[in-house]
Amino acid sequence: MESLYTTNLPQFAYTAEQVQNNEKQVAEQLGFDLSEVMQKAGAAVFQYIEHHYGNHRRLLILLGKGNNAGDGYIVAYLAQQNGYQVTLVSFVDVKSLHGDALGAYLQCQQAGLAVCQSNDLLLQELSAFDLVVDAMFGTGFKGELPEHFGQVCTLVNQHDNLPVISIDVPSGVNAASAAVANNAIKANVTITFIALKQGLLTGRALEHVGKLVFAGLALDELFRDKIKSNVTRFELSQLKKALPNRALAAYKNQLGHVLCIGGNKGMAGAIRLSAEAALRSGAGLVSVATHPDNCAAVLQGRYELMVHGIDAEHQLLALINKASVVVIGPGLGQDVWAQNIWQWMMNAQCLRLVIDADGLNFLAKSDKCTTDNLTERVLTPHAGEAARLLGISNRDVEQDRFDSALQLSQRYNAISLLKGPGSLVSAKGCLNINQTGSAALASAGMGDVLSGIIAGLMAQQMTGFTATKLAAAIHGAAADNLLDEGARGLLASDLFPQIRRLIG
Repeated sequence: MESLYTTNLPQFAYTAEQVQNNEKQVAEQLGFDLSEVMQKAGAAVFQYIEHHYGNHRRLLILLGKGNNAGDGYIVAYLAQQNGYQVTLVSFVDVKSLHGDALGAYLQCQQAGLAVCQSNDLLLQELSAFDLVVDAMFGTGFKGELPEHFGQVCTLVNQHDNLPVISIDVPSGVNAASAAVANNAIKANVTITFIALKQGLLTGRALEHVGKLVFAGLALDELFRDKIKSNVTRFELSQLKKALPNRALAAYKNQLGHVLCIGGNKGMAGAIRLSAEAALRSGAGLVSVATHPDNCAAVLQGRYELMVHGIDAEHQLLALINKASVVVIGPGLGQDVWAQNIWQWMMNAQCLRLVIDADGLNFLAKSDKCTTDNLTERVLTPHAGEAARLLGISNRDVEQDRFDSALQLSQRYNAISLLKGPGSLVSAKGCLNINQTGSAALASAGMGDVLSGIIAGLMAQQMTGFTATKLAAAIHGAAADNLLDEGARGLLASDLFPQIRRLIG
């Protein structure tokens, strides 16, 4: 039997509104009505259950209203027809159902399936079930879950050994913004339809989506051709195609000169990590401008770096004038020395710049964004730094990571890399969602390494947007390759051998 789903996800992602506003038109062009699409969706979910949870015979299906509930009713009907024990629990009065969802409910009713009301579920032991199917809310969800929905989601989430499959979108997740409601359900698997919803691919939403599976329902190719999206999710193998070929006769001066500025007293490690990452990424030359007290510490054991102690403006300007790409921020600090370094850099003739860490904090307080003749600027904030740059709260950033990333790139005329799960790279209205990385990256110095990779790739004549997308993918993949040794205790410097292998 032909598989109705795949784990090979499409390259483009869409807002929930784009899918809602266009799915009917696309279906009609292909000769389907939405009731047929609903039947296909339910069949795809049931086929996944058969293939991966075939011995989980006691199903609990949680239902709301609208098409998401309709999909759930189709799953229930197919499961019952194939000998599964099915319990249906609705959170709405079934008399309020209409359209295709009502038709799917009536199909279940005619098959002898009864529907319990939501209050009954709280009186049952969830241990009576083998699998939960979440069909409560779909692509239209926004805000917070109503109390009775939240209560049952909390109850399900407390049963770690009870697998959950969410239909299209986990209940409580905003499919457009990636915002997550309190008590949102945590799925083991989410099976999404027609087109990828961008809100399933980044931030806290990833903890609730689980494994993401795609079912195009025979509409996906036409949808992709008809509806254009500026949001992509390219794999590392695709991004690596942009790496420039290295000529046999190439020499170091042709491969770019990166200058890494930072490393205040006691923070030599941060700038050292960034500088070594630039070398490991293929830059021909890497210089370091650091606090005079740090020269020996930065140089020790990595003699390929050119290290300079800076205590005067002319020293820094001379180094900037030789560089093709500048990184500022790792270990910079915010004291008088750091303030002087920032101001001197702002006065320089710097063409391509990566701003990280304390550099972002200075930028947030700066009257002007950067030097006047700058041609490319890359910002690499985490949510807290992004909040300071935008003058909003951390929560506001996470409530709509896509809008935050776009605002950063627009406000600062920059390429922005909003770090976190599913990091977002934004430039000129386009967004790419990074697909690599894990919680193992939550370790000191990881951001410093990332800034160095970006600069090292830019130095090799890659555009800032392309270099940042590829750098994020390499950085995450380097950590992923080491997960067999454990998710805890990974050091930023552990990534260097992997970075070299991945860049090739």
